[in-house]
Amino acid sequence: MFDNTIKLTKFMLKRERTTSTAWVVAMVGLNLLILLLMGLSLMPDAESIAEFMSMLSNPALLAMVGPLYSKDVATIGALYTLMMFVFMGITMGIMNIFLIVRHTRADEEAGRYEVLRSLPCGRLANVNAAMLTAVVVNVAAAALFTLTMWLGMNIIEDPMGFSAALIWGMTLGAIGLVFAAVAALFSQLSSNSRGALSYSFIIMGLFYFLRAGADMNPDDMGFLAFFSPLGLMSRTWAYIHNIWWPLFVVLGIAGAFTALAYWTCSIRDIDQGIIPSRPGKAHGGLLLKSAFGLNFRLMRTSIIAWVLVLFVTGLSYSTVLQDIDTFVAGSDVYRQMLLGPVPGLLEQIETYNITTDQIAEQMNAVLSVAGFNIIQMFANMIGFVMAMVATVPVLLFILKAKGEEKGIKSELLFATPVSKVRYLLGFVAISFTSAILIQVAQALGLFSLAQSALPNPADLPLSFLLQSALVYVPAMWVMGGIAVLLVGLFPRHTGLVWAYFGFTFFAMMYGRMLPDIDWLANLTPFGWVPQLPMDEINWLVMIIMTVIGIGLTAAGVFFYRRRDINVV
Repeated sequence: MFDNTIKLTKFMLKRERTTSTAWVVAMVGLNLLILLLMGLSLMPDAESIAEFMSMLSNPALLAMVGPLYSKDVATIGALYTLMMFVFMGITMGIMNIFLIVRHTRADEEAGRYEVLRSLPCGRLANVNAAMLTAVVVNVAAAALFTLTMWLGMNIIEDPMGFSAALIWGMTLGAIGLVFAAVAALFSQLSSNSRGALSYSFIIMGLFYFLRAGADMNPDDMGFLAFFSPLGLMSRTWAYIHNIWWPLFVVLGIAGAFTALAYWTCSIRDIDQGIIPSRPGKAHGGLLLKSAFGLNFRLMRTSIIAWVLVLFVTGLSYSTVLQDIDTFVAGSDVYRQMLLGPVPGLLEQIETYNITTDQIAEQMNAVLSVAGFNIIQMFANMIGFVMAMVATVPVLLFILKAKGEEKGIKSELLFATPVSKVRYLLGFVAISFTSAILIQVAQALGLFSLAQSALPNPADLPLSFLLQSALVYVPAMWVMGGIAVLLVGLFPRHTGLVWAYFGFTFFAMMYGRMLPDIDWLANLTPFGWVPQLPMDEINWLVMIIMTVIGIGLTAAGVFFYRRRDINVV
Protein backbone atom coordinates (compact mmCIF):
# COMPACT_ATOMS: atom_id res chain seq x y z
CA MET A 1 0.00 0.00 0.00
CA PHE A 2 2.81 2.46 0.86
CA ASP A 3 5.66 1.08 -1.31
CA ASN A 4 8.26 3.69 -2.37
CA THR A 5 6.66 6.43 -0.28
CA ILE A 6 10.08 7.81 0.74
CA LYS A 7 11.26 8.14 -2.87
CA LEU A 8 8.04 9.91 -3.81
CA THR A 9 8.37 12.22 -0.80
CA LYS A 10 11.90 13.20 -1.84
CA PHE A 11 10.63 13.86 -5.36
CA MET A 12 7.78 16.05 -4.10
CA LEU A 13 10.09 17.97 -1.76
CA LYS A 14 12.35 18.66 -4.73
CA ARG A 15 9.35 19.98 -6.67
CA GLU A 16 8.38 22.14 -3.69
CA ARG A 17 11.81 23.62 -3.02
CA THR A 18 10.89 26.88 -4.72
CA THR A 19 7.13 27.25 -4.17
CA SER A 20 6.90 26.21 -0.53
CA THR A 21 10.13 27.98 0.37
CA ALA A 22 8.74 31.20 -1.08
CA TRP A 23 5.48 30.75 0.85
CA VAL A 24 7.20 30.05 4.17
CA VAL A 25 9.82 32.80 3.85
CA ALA A 26 7.15 35.35 2.86
CA MET A 27 4.85 34.43 5.78
CA VAL A 28 7.61 34.32 8.38
CA GLY A 29 9.21 37.53 7.11
CA LEU A 30 5.89 39.40 7.07
CA ASN A 31 5.11 38.09 10.55
CA LEU A 32 8.41 39.36 11.98
CA LEU A 33 8.18 42.69 10.16
CA ILE A 34 4.67 43.48 11.45
CA LEU A 35 5.64 42.35 14.96
CA LEU A 36 8.62 44.72 15.06
CA LEU A 37 6.62 47.58 13.56
CA MET A 38 3.88 47.19 16.16
CA GLY A 39 6.24 46.71 19.09
CA LEU A 40 8.77 49.41 18.27
CA SER A 41 6.71 52.09 16.52
CA LEU A 42 2.93 51.67 16.71
CA MET A 43 2.47 50.28 20.25
CA PRO A 44 5.59 51.20 22.24
CA ASP A 45 4.01 51.17 25.71
CA ALA A 46 1.38 49.36 27.79
CA GLU A 47 -1.01 52.33 27.69
CA SER A 48 -1.23 52.40 23.88
CA ILE A 49 -1.56 48.59 23.79
CA ALA A 50 -4.42 48.65 26.32
CA GLU A 51 -6.16 51.38 24.33
CA PHE A 52 -5.89 49.43 21.11
CA MET A 53 -7.16 46.24 22.74
CA SER A 54 -10.12 48.15 24.11
CA MET A 55 -10.84 49.40 20.60
CA LEU A 56 -10.86 45.81 19.32
CA SER A 57 -13.62 44.81 21.74
CA ASN A 58 -16.20 45.62 19.05
CA PRO A 59 -18.00 42.31 18.24
CA ALA A 60 -17.66 42.82 14.48
CA LEU A 61 -13.89 43.24 14.80
CA LEU A 62 -13.64 40.24 17.11
CA ALA A 63 -15.42 38.19 14.44
CA MET A 64 -12.70 39.16 11.98
CA VAL A 65 -9.56 38.86 14.11
CA GLY A 66 -10.26 36.53 17.02
CA PRO A 67 -11.19 36.47 20.71
CA LEU A 68 -10.20 39.34 22.99
CA TYR A 69 -7.70 37.69 25.33
CA SER A 70 -7.63 40.06 28.26
CA LYS A 71 -7.73 43.85 28.51
CA ASP A 72 -5.81 43.54 31.77
CA VAL A 73 -2.77 41.95 30.08
CA ALA A 74 -1.53 44.86 27.98
CA THR A 75 1.48 43.24 26.32
CA ILE A 76 2.54 43.35 22.69
CA GLY A 77 2.48 39.54 22.62
CA ALA A 78 -1.19 39.41 23.63
CA LEU A 79 -2.18 42.16 21.20
CA TYR A 80 -0.18 40.73 18.31
CA THR A 81 -1.63 37.27 18.85
CA LEU A 82 -5.12 38.75 18.92
CA MET A 83 -4.59 40.55 15.63
CA MET A 84 -2.45 38.09 13.64
CA PHE A 85 -2.88 34.53 14.96
CA VAL A 86 -6.05 33.65 13.04
CA PHE A 87 -4.84 35.51 9.95
CA MET A 88 -1.57 33.55 9.87
CA GLY A 89 -3.48 30.31 10.49
CA ILE A 90 -5.67 30.97 7.44
CA THR A 91 -2.57 31.76 5.38
CA MET A 92 -0.98 28.49 6.45
CA GLY A 93 -4.19 26.72 5.48
CA ILE A 94 -4.21 28.26 2.01
CA MET A 95 -0.59 27.22 1.42
CA ASN A 96 -1.32 23.63 2.46
CA ILE A 97 -4.50 23.29 0.43
CA PHE A 98 -2.67 24.31 -2.74
CA LEU A 99 0.29 22.07 -1.87
CA ILE A 100 -1.77 18.91 -1.38
CA VAL A 101 -4.11 19.41 -4.34
CA ARG A 102 -1.11 20.14 -6.54
CA HIS A 103 0.48 16.78 -5.72
CA THR A 104 -2.65 14.64 -5.61
CA ARG A 105 -5.75 15.50 -7.61
CA ALA A 106 -4.02 17.91 -10.02
CA ASP A 107 -1.30 15.35 -10.82
CA GLU A 108 -3.96 12.70 -11.31
CA GLU A 109 -5.97 15.01 -13.56
CA ALA A 110 -2.85 15.67 -15.67
CA GLY A 111 -2.12 11.93 -16.03
CA ARG A 112 1.06 11.91 -13.93
CA TYR A 113 -0.48 9.76 -11.18
CA GLU A 114 -1.29 7.03 -13.68
CA VAL A 115 2.37 6.97 -14.73
CA LEU A 116 3.40 6.56 -11.09
CA ARG A 117 0.94 3.72 -10.56
CA SER A 118 2.49 1.88 -13.51
CA LEU A 119 5.71 1.79 -11.47
CA PRO A 120 6.23 -0.22 -8.25
CA CYS A 121 4.38 2.32 -6.06
CA GLY A 122 1.74 1.44 -3.48
CA ARG A 123 -1.86 2.49 -3.88
CA LEU A 124 -1.56 4.97 -1.01
CA ALA A 125 2.04 5.98 -1.68
CA ASN A 126 1.17 9.18 -3.52
CA VAL A 127 -1.25 10.63 -0.96
CA ASN A 128 1.03 9.47 1.84
CA ALA A 129 4.04 11.16 0.23
CA ALA A 130 1.99 14.35 -0.23
CA MET A 131 1.08 14.36 3.46
CA LEU A 132 4.69 13.68 4.49
CA THR A 133 5.75 16.59 2.28
CA ALA A 134 3.20 18.76 4.08
CA VAL A 135 4.57 17.59 7.43
CA VAL A 136 8.11 18.61 6.44
CA VAL A 137 6.96 22.01 5.15
CA ASN A 138 4.81 22.71 8.22
CA VAL A 139 7.47 21.61 10.70
CA ALA A 140 9.95 23.94 8.97
CA ALA A 141 7.40 26.77 9.05
CA ALA A 142 6.60 26.10 12.73
CA ALA A 143 10.30 26.19 13.63
CA LEU A 144 10.84 29.47 11.79
CA PHE A 145 7.71 31.05 13.30
CA THR A 146 8.90 30.00 16.75
CA LEU A 147 12.40 31.37 16.21
CA THR A 148 11.29 34.71 14.75
CA MET A 149 8.62 35.24 17.42
CA TRP A 150 11.19 34.57 20.15
CA LEU A 151 13.77 36.89 18.55
CA GLY A 152 11.18 39.58 17.85
CA MET A 153 9.85 39.54 21.39
CA ASN A 154 13.38 39.77 22.76
CA ILE A 155 14.01 42.83 20.61
CA ILE A 156 10.76 44.39 21.84
CA GLU A 157 11.51 43.21 25.40
CA ASP A 158 8.18 41.47 25.89
CA PRO A 159 8.19 39.58 29.23
CA MET A 160 7.05 36.20 27.80
CA GLY A 161 9.74 33.58 27.18
CA PHE A 162 10.43 30.85 24.65
CA SER A 163 7.41 28.69 25.59
CA ALA A 164 4.97 31.31 24.27
CA ALA A 165 6.85 31.50 20.96
CA LEU A 166 6.93 27.70 20.79
CA ILE A 167 3.18 27.31 21.20
CA TRP A 168 2.66 30.10 18.63
CA GLY A 169 4.76 28.33 16.01
CA MET A 170 3.62 24.78 16.75
CA THR A 171 -0.05 25.73 16.64
CA LEU A 172 0.36 27.32 13.22
CA GLY A 173 2.11 24.17 11.98
CA ALA A 174 -0.75 22.04 13.37
CA ILE A 175 -3.36 24.24 11.65
CA GLY A 176 -1.47 23.83 8.39
CA LEU A 177 -1.63 20.04 8.77
CA VAL A 178 -5.39 20.18 9.39
CA PHE A 179 -6.02 21.91 6.08
CA ALA A 180 -3.49 19.68 4.32
CA ALA A 181 -5.53 16.69 5.53
CA VAL A 182 -8.81 18.36 4.50
CA ALA A 183 -7.39 18.94 1.01
CA ALA A 184 -6.15 15.33 0.86
CA LEU A 185 -9.65 14.10 1.70
CA PHE A 186 -11.41 16.23 -0.90
CA SER A 187 -8.78 15.31 -3.48
CA GLN A 188 -10.20 11.79 -3.14
CA LEU A 189 -13.84 12.84 -2.96
CA SER A 190 -13.76 15.19 -5.96
CA SER A 191 -13.02 14.13 -9.52
CA ASN A 192 -11.08 17.28 -10.47
CA SER A 193 -8.68 19.76 -8.89
CA ARG A 194 -11.12 22.65 -9.15
CA GLY A 195 -13.64 20.75 -7.05
CA ALA A 196 -11.00 19.69 -4.54
CA LEU A 197 -9.91 23.30 -4.08
CA SER A 198 -13.48 24.57 -3.87
CA TYR A 199 -14.60 22.03 -1.26
CA SER A 200 -11.45 22.59 0.80
CA PHE A 201 -11.98 26.34 0.87
CA ILE A 202 -15.66 25.87 1.74
CA ILE A 203 -14.59 23.84 4.79
CA MET A 204 -12.10 26.57 5.67
CA GLY A 205 -14.90 29.14 5.43
CA LEU A 206 -17.12 26.98 7.64
CA PHE A 207 -14.38 26.71 10.26
CA TYR A 208 -13.85 30.47 10.07
CA PHE A 209 -17.52 31.35 10.57
CA LEU A 210 -17.86 28.90 13.46
CA ARG A 211 -14.94 30.66 15.13
CA ALA A 212 -16.34 34.09 14.27
CA GLY A 213 -19.71 33.27 15.84
CA ALA A 214 -18.00 32.01 18.99
CA ASP A 215 -15.82 35.11 19.30
CA MET A 216 -18.64 37.59 18.62
CA ASN A 217 -20.83 36.16 21.38
CA PRO A 218 -18.65 34.05 23.71
CA ASP A 219 -21.32 33.77 26.41
CA ASP A 220 -24.00 32.13 24.25
CA MET A 221 -22.02 30.74 21.29
CA GLY A 222 -18.53 30.21 22.72
CA PHE A 223 -18.90 26.42 22.45
CA LEU A 224 -18.74 26.73 18.62
CA ALA A 225 -15.02 27.47 18.88
CA PHE A 226 -14.38 23.85 19.88
CA PHE A 227 -15.84 22.64 16.57
CA SER A 228 -13.33 24.70 14.59
CA PRO A 229 -9.54 24.25 14.45
CA LEU A 230 -9.27 28.03 14.03
CA GLY A 231 -11.27 28.49 17.22
CA LEU A 232 -9.18 25.92 19.08
CA MET A 233 -5.92 27.57 18.04
CA SER A 234 -7.07 30.81 19.68
CA ARG A 235 -7.88 28.91 22.88
CA THR A 236 -4.19 28.19 23.44
CA TRP A 237 -4.16 31.79 24.74
CA ALA A 238 -0.59 32.24 23.50
CA TYR A 239 1.32 35.00 25.32
CA ILE A 240 -1.32 34.96 28.07
CA HIS A 241 -1.75 31.48 29.59
CA ASN A 242 0.01 29.25 27.03
CA ILE A 243 -2.43 26.32 27.23
CA TRP A 244 -1.18 23.23 25.36
CA TRP A 245 -4.16 20.87 25.16
CA PRO A 246 -5.93 22.63 22.21
CA LEU A 247 -2.77 22.03 20.15
CA PHE A 248 -3.07 18.28 20.62
CA VAL A 249 -6.78 18.38 19.77
CA VAL A 250 -5.93 20.19 16.52
CA LEU A 251 -3.34 17.51 15.71
CA GLY A 252 -5.98 14.88 16.44
CA ILE A 253 -8.35 16.55 13.94
CA ALA A 254 -5.57 16.51 11.35
CA GLY A 255 -5.05 12.80 12.02
CA ALA A 256 -8.76 12.04 11.63
CA PHE A 257 -9.00 13.83 8.27
CA THR A 258 -5.80 12.08 7.12
CA ALA A 259 -7.20 8.66 8.02
CA LEU A 260 -10.38 9.43 6.05
CA ALA A 261 -8.28 10.55 3.08
CA TYR A 262 -6.31 7.28 3.11
CA TRP A 263 -9.47 5.19 3.38
CA THR A 264 -11.27 6.96 0.52
CA CYS A 265 -8.13 6.69 -1.63
CA SER A 266 -8.07 2.93 -1.03
CA ILE A 267 -11.63 2.36 -2.29
CA ARG A 268 -11.85 4.59 -5.36
CA ASP A 269 -10.74 4.14 -8.97
CA ILE A 270 -8.02 6.15 -10.68
CA ASP A 271 -9.30 9.38 -12.29
CA GLN A 272 -12.55 9.07 -10.36
CA GLY A 273 -13.83 10.71 -7.20
CA ILE A 274 -16.16 9.43 -4.51
CA ILE A 275 -18.53 12.30 -5.31
CA PRO A 276 -19.80 11.56 -8.84
CA SER A 277 -19.37 14.22 -11.50
CA ARG A 278 -22.54 15.88 -12.67
CA PRO A 279 -23.36 14.73 -16.20
CA GLY A 280 -23.01 17.44 -18.79
CA LYS A 281 -25.52 18.49 -21.41
CA ALA A 282 -25.78 16.59 -24.65
CA HIS A 283 -25.19 19.77 -26.64
CA GLY A 284 -23.01 22.75 -25.82
CA GLY A 285 -24.68 26.06 -25.19
CA LEU A 286 -24.03 29.40 -26.85
CA LEU A 287 -21.14 30.20 -24.49
CA LEU A 288 -19.18 27.17 -25.67
CA LYS A 289 -19.09 28.35 -29.29
CA SER A 290 -16.18 30.73 -28.65
CA ALA A 291 -12.94 30.68 -26.67
CA PHE A 292 -14.14 33.64 -24.60
CA GLY A 293 -17.44 31.91 -23.82
CA LEU A 294 -15.63 28.74 -22.79
CA ASN A 295 -13.31 30.62 -20.43
CA PHE A 296 -16.22 32.56 -18.98
CA ARG A 297 -18.13 29.32 -18.43
CA LEU A 298 -15.14 27.84 -16.59
CA MET A 299 -14.74 30.92 -14.38
CA ARG A 300 -18.42 31.75 -13.92
CA THR A 301 -18.69 30.04 -10.55
CA SER A 302 -15.55 31.76 -9.27
CA ILE A 303 -16.84 35.16 -10.36
CA ILE A 304 -20.16 34.63 -8.60
CA ALA A 305 -18.37 33.35 -5.48
CA TRP A 306 -16.07 36.39 -5.27
CA VAL A 307 -18.99 38.80 -5.81
CA LEU A 308 -20.90 37.11 -2.98
CA VAL A 309 -17.84 37.06 -0.69
CA LEU A 310 -17.26 40.80 -1.08
CA PHE A 311 -20.99 41.53 -0.70
CA VAL A 312 -21.11 39.56 2.56
CA THR A 313 -17.88 41.21 3.71
CA GLY A 314 -19.50 44.59 3.13
CA LEU A 315 -22.50 43.45 5.16
CA SER A 316 -20.28 42.41 8.07
CA TYR A 317 -18.37 45.69 8.05
CA SER A 318 -21.58 47.72 8.05
CA THR A 319 -22.32 46.57 11.61
CA VAL A 320 -19.26 48.51 12.81
CA LEU A 321 -20.58 51.87 11.59
CA GLN A 322 -23.30 52.43 14.18
CA ASP A 323 -21.06 53.82 16.95
CA ILE A 324 -18.08 54.68 14.80
CA ASP A 325 -17.67 58.24 16.14
CA THR A 326 -17.09 57.09 19.75
CA PHE A 327 -15.09 54.14 18.40
CA VAL A 328 -12.66 56.45 16.59
CA ALA A 329 -12.70 59.02 19.39
CA GLY A 330 -11.42 56.40 21.83
CA SER A 331 -8.41 55.44 19.72
CA ASP A 332 -5.37 57.57 18.96
CA VAL A 333 -4.41 55.09 16.25
CA TYR A 334 -7.67 55.40 14.33
CA ARG A 335 -7.74 59.17 14.74
CA GLN A 336 -4.26 59.29 13.25
CA MET A 337 -5.23 57.00 10.37
CA LEU A 338 -8.47 58.79 9.52
CA LEU A 339 -7.78 62.43 10.37
CA GLY A 340 -4.01 62.58 9.90
CA PRO A 341 -4.16 62.96 6.08
CA VAL A 342 -6.17 66.19 6.49
CA PRO A 343 -3.78 68.95 7.67
CA GLY A 344 -4.83 70.69 10.87
CA LEU A 345 -7.75 68.44 11.88
CA LEU A 346 -5.98 66.51 14.62
CA GLU A 347 -4.61 69.71 16.17
CA GLN A 348 -8.14 71.08 16.60
CA ILE A 349 -9.29 68.13 18.72
CA GLU A 350 -8.49 68.37 22.44
CA THR A 351 -8.31 64.92 24.09
CA TYR A 352 -6.69 65.70 27.44
CA ASN A 353 -8.68 64.76 30.56
CA ILE A 354 -12.10 64.49 28.88
CA THR A 355 -14.39 61.54 28.19
CA THR A 356 -14.60 59.62 24.93
CA ASP A 357 -18.12 60.96 24.30
CA GLN A 358 -16.85 64.52 24.66
CA ILE A 359 -14.01 63.79 22.25
CA ALA A 360 -16.54 62.36 19.79
CA GLU A 361 -18.75 65.47 20.03
CA GLN A 362 -15.75 67.72 19.52
CA MET A 363 -14.49 65.64 16.62
CA ASN A 364 -17.87 65.66 14.86
CA ALA A 365 -18.09 69.42 15.27
CA VAL A 366 -14.63 69.96 13.79
CA LEU A 367 -15.36 67.61 10.91
CA SER A 368 -18.70 69.27 10.22
CA VAL A 369 -17.03 72.67 9.90
CA ALA A 370 -14.42 71.16 7.58
CA GLY A 371 -17.15 69.58 5.48
CA PHE A 372 -16.25 65.96 6.31
CA ASN A 373 -18.16 63.02 7.77
CA ILE A 374 -16.50 60.48 10.09
CA ILE A 375 -18.78 57.68 8.85
CA GLN A 376 -17.79 58.30 5.26
CA MET A 377 -14.10 58.56 6.22
CA PHE A 378 -14.23 55.22 8.04
CA ALA A 379 -16.21 53.63 5.19
CA ASN A 380 -13.49 54.75 2.79
CA MET A 381 -10.84 53.06 4.93
CA ILE A 382 -12.90 49.85 4.90
CA GLY A 383 -13.27 50.27 1.13
CA PHE A 384 -9.50 50.27 0.72
CA VAL A 385 -9.16 46.95 2.57
CA MET A 386 -11.90 45.37 0.45
CA ALA A 387 -10.35 46.79 -2.74
CA MET A 388 -7.10 45.01 -1.87
CA VAL A 389 -9.04 41.78 -1.35
CA ALA A 390 -10.90 42.34 -4.64
CA THR A 391 -7.58 42.63 -6.47
CA VAL A 392 -6.87 38.96 -5.73
CA PRO A 393 -9.53 37.58 -8.15
CA VAL A 394 -8.53 40.19 -10.73
CA LEU A 395 -5.03 38.69 -10.75
CA LEU A 396 -6.25 35.10 -10.49
CA PHE A 397 -8.53 35.42 -13.52
CA ILE A 398 -5.66 36.71 -15.67
CA LEU A 399 -3.17 34.13 -14.40
CA LYS A 400 -5.73 31.48 -15.36
CA ALA A 401 -4.33 31.93 -18.89
CA LYS A 402 -0.97 30.69 -17.67
CA GLY A 403 -2.62 27.76 -15.90
CA GLU A 404 -4.48 26.73 -19.04
CA GLU A 405 -1.25 26.95 -21.01
CA LYS A 406 0.68 24.92 -18.46
CA GLY A 407 -2.03 22.24 -18.53
CA ILE A 408 -1.73 22.06 -22.35
CA LYS A 409 -5.38 23.07 -22.67
CA SER A 410 -4.81 26.29 -24.58
CA GLU A 411 -2.85 24.31 -27.19
CA LEU A 412 -6.02 22.42 -28.07
CA LEU A 413 -7.84 25.71 -28.68
CA PHE A 414 -5.00 27.10 -30.79
CA ALA A 415 -5.29 24.02 -33.02
CA THR A 416 -8.64 25.53 -34.08
CA PRO A 417 -9.19 28.94 -35.71
CA VAL A 418 -8.64 30.80 -32.41
CA SER A 419 -6.45 33.92 -32.28
CA LYS A 420 -3.91 34.10 -29.46
CA VAL A 421 -4.68 37.80 -29.09
CA ARG A 422 -8.43 37.27 -28.75
CA TYR A 423 -7.83 34.33 -26.42
CA LEU A 424 -5.73 36.33 -23.94
CA LEU A 425 -7.97 39.39 -24.26
CA GLY A 426 -10.87 37.16 -23.20
CA PHE A 427 -9.18 36.59 -19.82
CA VAL A 428 -8.45 40.32 -19.58
CA ALA A 429 -12.07 41.24 -20.31
CA ILE A 430 -13.34 38.80 -17.67
CA SER A 431 -10.82 40.07 -15.11
CA PHE A 432 -11.32 43.79 -15.70
CA THR A 433 -15.12 43.50 -15.78
CA SER A 434 -15.06 41.45 -12.59
CA ALA A 435 -13.15 44.27 -10.89
CA ILE A 436 -16.13 46.58 -11.48
CA LEU A 437 -18.73 43.98 -10.45
CA ILE A 438 -16.90 43.07 -7.24
CA GLN A 439 -16.41 46.69 -6.23
CA VAL A 440 -20.09 47.44 -6.82
CA ALA A 441 -21.01 44.34 -4.78
CA GLN A 442 -18.95 45.38 -1.74
CA ALA A 443 -20.45 48.90 -1.89
CA LEU A 444 -23.99 47.48 -2.02
CA GLY A 445 -23.20 45.13 0.86
CA LEU A 446 -21.89 47.97 3.01
CA PHE A 447 -24.91 50.13 2.11
CA SER A 448 -27.55 47.46 2.77
CA LEU A 449 -27.27 47.03 6.55
CA ALA A 450 -25.79 50.48 7.20
CA GLN A 451 -29.11 52.09 6.36
CA SER A 452 -30.81 50.32 9.26
CA ALA A 453 -27.82 50.56 11.62
CA LEU A 454 -27.08 54.29 11.30
CA PRO A 455 -29.07 56.89 13.25
CA ASN A 456 -29.01 59.10 10.15
CA PRO A 457 -28.84 56.98 6.95
CA ALA A 458 -28.22 60.12 4.89
CA ASP A 459 -24.70 60.21 6.35
CA LEU A 460 -23.73 57.32 4.07
CA PRO A 461 -25.45 57.62 0.67
CA LEU A 462 -25.10 54.87 -1.92
CA SER A 463 -23.65 57.32 -4.42
CA PHE A 464 -20.69 57.98 -2.11
CA LEU A 465 -20.06 54.27 -1.49
CA LEU A 466 -20.15 53.49 -5.21
CA GLN A 467 -17.83 56.37 -5.95
CA SER A 468 -15.35 55.46 -3.22
CA ALA A 469 -15.35 51.82 -4.43
CA LEU A 470 -15.03 52.49 -8.15
CA VAL A 471 -12.11 54.94 -7.78
CA TYR A 472 -9.96 51.88 -7.01
CA VAL A 473 -10.80 50.20 -10.33
CA PRO A 474 -8.04 51.94 -12.37
CA ALA A 475 -5.45 50.87 -9.77
CA MET A 476 -6.79 47.31 -9.94
CA TRP A 477 -6.49 47.44 -13.73
CA VAL A 478 -2.85 48.52 -13.41
CA MET A 479 -2.21 45.47 -11.22
CA GLY A 480 -4.01 43.34 -13.81
CA GLY A 481 -1.91 44.92 -16.57
CA ILE A 482 1.27 43.91 -14.72
CA ALA A 483 -0.05 40.33 -14.56
CA VAL A 484 -0.79 40.33 -18.31
CA LEU A 485 2.69 41.67 -19.06
CA LEU A 486 4.27 38.88 -17.01
CA VAL A 487 2.13 36.24 -18.73
CA GLY A 488 3.24 37.55 -22.12
CA LEU A 489 6.88 38.40 -21.44
CA PHE A 490 8.00 36.39 -18.39
CA PRO A 491 5.56 33.44 -18.08
CA ARG A 492 7.92 31.58 -15.75
CA HIS A 493 7.94 34.47 -13.28
CA THR A 494 4.29 35.44 -12.93
CA GLY A 495 4.67 35.01 -9.17
CA LEU A 496 6.37 38.41 -9.16
CA VAL A 497 2.94 40.03 -9.37
CA TRP A 498 2.08 38.51 -5.97
CA ALA A 499 5.32 39.86 -4.50
CA TYR A 500 4.38 43.33 -5.77
CA PHE A 501 0.85 42.88 -4.44
CA GLY A 502 2.29 42.06 -1.00
CA PHE A 503 4.51 45.15 -1.14
CA THR A 504 1.48 47.25 -2.11
CA PHE A 505 -0.52 45.98 0.85
CA PHE A 506 2.35 46.69 3.24
CA ALA A 507 3.04 50.16 1.82
CA MET A 508 -0.60 51.20 1.96
CA MET A 509 -1.45 49.73 5.38
CA TYR A 510 1.60 50.89 7.31
CA GLY A 511 2.40 53.95 5.23
CA ARG A 512 -0.83 55.46 6.55
CA MET A 513 0.18 54.85 10.16
CA LEU A 514 3.90 55.65 9.94
CA PRO A 515 4.60 59.08 8.38
CA ASP A 516 8.28 58.20 7.90
CA ILE A 517 7.44 55.61 5.23
CA ASP A 518 4.34 57.16 3.67
CA TRP A 519 6.35 57.76 0.48
CA LEU A 520 6.24 54.01 -0.19
CA ALA A 521 2.58 54.32 -1.15
CA ASN A 522 3.56 56.39 -4.19
CA LEU A 523 5.41 53.36 -5.57
CA THR A 524 2.07 51.53 -5.92
CA PRO A 525 -1.00 52.33 -8.05
CA PHE A 526 -3.18 52.37 -4.93
CA GLY A 527 -1.12 55.23 -3.50
CA TRP A 528 -2.54 57.53 -6.19
CA VAL A 529 -6.18 56.74 -5.48
CA PRO A 530 -7.99 59.71 -3.84
CA GLN A 531 -9.11 59.20 -0.24
CA LEU A 532 -12.75 60.26 -0.29
CA PRO A 533 -14.24 62.45 1.10
CA MET A 534 -10.98 64.23 2.13
CA ASP A 535 -9.65 64.36 -1.43
CA GLU A 536 -11.40 65.34 -4.60
CA ILE A 537 -11.22 62.94 -7.52
CA ASN A 538 -8.35 63.92 -9.79
CA TRP A 539 -9.72 62.74 -13.10
CA LEU A 540 -6.39 63.28 -14.83
CA VAL A 541 -4.72 60.81 -12.45
CA MET A 542 -7.59 58.35 -12.93
CA ILE A 543 -7.27 58.59 -16.72
CA ILE A 544 -3.48 58.19 -16.56
CA MET A 545 -3.78 55.07 -14.39
CA THR A 546 -6.38 53.64 -16.78
CA VAL A 547 -4.08 54.33 -19.74
CA ILE A 548 -1.16 52.69 -17.88
CA GLY A 549 -3.29 49.61 -17.18
CA ILE A 550 -4.35 49.40 -20.83
CA GLY A 551 -0.76 50.01 -21.99
CA LEU A 552 0.65 47.25 -19.80
CA THR A 553 -2.11 44.94 -21.04
CA ALA A 554 -1.39 45.80 -24.68
CA ALA A 555 2.33 45.13 -24.16
CA GLY A 556 1.56 41.79 -22.50
CA VAL A 557 -0.75 40.76 -25.36
CA PHE A 558 1.89 41.82 -27.92
CA PHE A 559 4.59 39.67 -26.32
CA TYR A 560 2.14 36.79 -25.80
CA ARG A 561 1.34 36.82 -29.52
CA ARG A 562 5.03 36.69 -30.45
CA ARG A 563 6.22 33.97 -28.07
CA ASP A 564 5.73 30.24 -28.28
CA ILE A 565 3.17 28.60 -26.03
CA ASN A 566 3.96 25.99 -23.40
CA VAL A 567 7.12 27.73 -22.21
CA VAL A 568 5.81 27.92 -18.64
